[in-house]
Amino acid sequence: MGGILAVRADTNAINITLNSFGTSLNEPAMRGSDRKALYPAVGYLYPVGTSMLAEVSDEEGLGRVLDLFPQYAAIWSVHVNGDGQKSIDDAFYERDVHSLELAFEGQMHFACFYAYVKLKEQEIRNLVWITECILQQQKDEIGKFVSVFSDSAPWRMNKKK
Repeated sequence: MGGILAVRADTNAINITLNSFGTSLNEPAMRGSDRKALYPAVGYLYPVGTSMLAEVSDEEGLGRVLDLFPQYAAIWSVHVNGDGQKSIDDAFYERDVHSLELAFEGQMHFACFYAYVKLKEQEIRNLVWITECILQQQKDEIGKFVSVFSDSAPWRMNKKK
């Protein structure tokens, strides 16, 4: 459970940094005070990583900070090298679904209840995506959702090879 929450906190810290570019939160005076106050006080990035994120002023700097943390360097490369097929949010969702599915394999903890709720939220997000694609006549985009407990999930496909 602690690992799931730590990764979720890190995701929020990265998104706060990424979404603050081009806003007043990215001004040098605001980075150390206001933006830093938005970062969670838990996670694998806390305290060193979040301090480094507070000083970042552009996407290139964010990439340099995330390269120091291998678990986030791969997700950042999706954002940088992506060809428009998958956004950084999609990569975060895939990683979250994978870890939430693994929560059911443990015993004697509350992570399975948290995972159940979060996976239900992902299913709702998937249904909204599918209906939006149908309404907007984008039927070739329908398959671009993060499947839950699917044999075709990327982390399961790697095991079959």
